[in-house]
Amino acid sequence: MKIFSLLLMYPLFMSIFWVIGTIFYTFLIELRLKRQPNKQIGDQGISFLIPCYNEEETIQETIKNVLELEFPNKQIIVINDGSSDHSAEVITQLKKQLDFTFVNLSHNKGKANALNEGIKYAQYDFIMGIDADTIVDNDAPYYMIENFLKDPSLAAVTGNPRIRNKSSILGKIQAVEYASMVGSIKRAQSITGKINTISGVFTLFRKSAIEQVNKWDIDMITEDIAISWKFHLSKLKIKYEPRALCWMLVPETVGGLWKQRLRWAQGGQEVLIRDFKSGIKSKHPAIYLLLFEQIFSLIWVYLVLLILISTIINANFFDYYYMSYQFTIVILSALILTFINIIQFTISLIVDSRYEKMNVLTIFFLSWYPTVYWIINALVAIIAFPKALKRKKGAFATWSSPDRGNIKR
Repeated sequence: MKIFSLLLMYPLFMSIFWVIGTIFYTFLIELRLKRQPNKQIGDQGISFLIPCYNEEETIQETIKNVLELEFPNKQIIVINDGSSDHSAEVITQLKKQLDFTFVNLSHNKGKANALNEGIKYAQYDFIMGIDADTIVDNDAPYYMIENFLKDPSLAAVTGNPRIRNKSSILGKIQAVEYASMVGSIKRAQSITGKINTISGVFTLFRKSAIEQVNKWDIDMITEDIAISWKFHLSKLKIKYEPRALCWMLVPETVGGLWKQRLRWAQGGQEVLIRDFKSGIKSKHPAIYLLLFEQIFSLIWVYLVLLILISTIINANFFDYYYMSYQFTIVILSALILTFINIIQFTISLIVDSRYEKMNVLTIFFLSWYPTVYWIINALVAIIAFPKALKRKKGAFATWSSPDRGNIKR
């Protein structure tokens, strides 16, 4: 009974850990960071990889944004991965006016394959991977590359994504999520020494590190999670840079959000299945903690589902009174978790307000967050697990048309 109770309280323990980690990171690291970037970078350059699939409405703005960045030594490589819309035509027309490299692949073989093809053309020692709907802040490349110049053991520096489209309730909820939940987790994980995953939308890599781990995995549905764990297991470092901002589009329909979160959940579980044994053998406390987070979050979802179903049908699998007790624990943990999460969100939004002040006002939408976030993420975790078990090794993990929400914001 005590074991089940502790498992049900798992999200509460993690929320407390994230709150404490955020506070420590903020006072020990973040508040000491300079507000202006060091632009004395010598001859260091960055090759920007922009993989694209059915992005005819966003790709032009992203390419122009990167070309207009003040960062002096840069190369832009756009990879069209067999788009079925007019992306190739838009890029071809744009190339007549602007200077960048265009890699036009004939078949959709997935984002990882597109990145692997694009890196073949990279001229510089640093690789910036960004999505085709991303707008990069002018100072972000300077903040990110500065970390590499200070630490030669770094493999990747992941940035601080912001939300461009906030016109809908879902858009506002995700603005809260990225500013609070995502930022809070990355800050806490930075204290332990291992960040679970880079942000696929916006990360700067050391080219030699990518090559050391044999590039991106073509058969993993989330290439960012997969390469993050390859870095961890190769004893290479990932760092979070909160000052490096970018703006991206997010789904604004329940269907689009569902597809996105299902892919994320499946990708995380694919990596967990693939790298579990290697992670256990690593004997690194921070890797153990990351494994603990992923395994117990999955166990928690199935346990809660089992308790709810058994309570509803009054199954004989558990004693009725025992089930009533467990159901009460579920409600109690949910209430306490809601309270702790409001504390977590509020602290994180206040910390994050130094980058986007309007985020503090989004506290109003916190009441929506637990309902949408917990229900969707719990359901996708359950549905994604069988899909992750069926992953075909070596098969291309192709991508489908993304839901970019209200592009006009």
